[in-house]
Amino acid sequence: MNIPHAEVETLLREAADQIVMPLWKNLGEEDVTEKSEGDLATIADTRCEAFLASHLPGLIGGSLVLGEESVHEDPGLLSALHTDAPVWVIDPLDGTRYFAAGQSQFAIMVCLIHSGVTIGAWILNPLDGILTSAERGCGTYQGSKRLSVDPSRLPLERARGVAMTWYLPDSLKPTADAASDTFLFIERTRCAGYNYPSFAKSELHFLFFYRTLVWDHAPGVLIAQEAGGFVRRLDGTEYSPADDRKGYCVLRTGKCGRLYKRGWFRVFRLSVQISAL
Repeated sequence: MNIPHAEVETLLREAADQIVMPLWKNLGEEDVTEKSEGDLATIADTRCEAFLASHLPGLIGGSLVLGEESVHEDPGLLSALHTDAPVWVIDPLDGTRYFAAGQSQFAIMVCLIHSGVTIGAWILNPLDGILTSAERGCGTYQGSKRLSVDPSRLPLERARGVAMTWYLPDSLKPTADAASDTFLFIERTRCAGYNYPSFAKSELHFLFFYRTLVWDHAPGVLIAQEAGGFVRRLDGTEYSPADDRKGYCVLRTGKCGRLYKRGWFRVFRLSVQISAL
């Protein structure tokens, strides 16, 4: 399938320039709603998703579209992931809590899934205009620069990474705290649109996520994989965007990847018991 990278980039930049950025630091109280405890949506989310959802299907005949906000209204739309049709998945504003607070950690994310496999991914930082993109089998790029993780060995105590443990069951949080103490630094920014490009540039050495909604993670997983990352569920099985199980790690490859697998997976071994919940 010919993936229309240039056209997708144009749409993302148009959404950022015309919809998202004019609303940054310009939201009224009535422009922000809480879908569930701690899970916000703004008019920037809904308008950006509506714009992208109206234009992306026209780029590939017969393609479907799946957006975070539309699924919130109708969870049955997720069934599109189990069809053979190409599916555009949209996270119109990853990091909504930061956007609503006038902070800078937010991104627009899109991916293209075909027959259960993510084949294209795009993450745009609207503030600096940097687009990170990937195509299956073709690598991860920022502009003309190809990104790749550093596979050299690194002791756990020197590793920097992300541990998104807020959604862990309370019984597992002490285990997560113990894991965090193993590493040099744990990034706490709750914006996958920031985390995955940082991993692809070797600024972060591992990522751990427990809640793995497709719009939050399918774009970033492909970006990580095409940069040389190793992605596995906590039971060692491969990630699939249509898989709604909880928990996975993104690790560096080679000796370093094996080291993290022994260390990180061991510390989170209790999560394996509930990875299918």
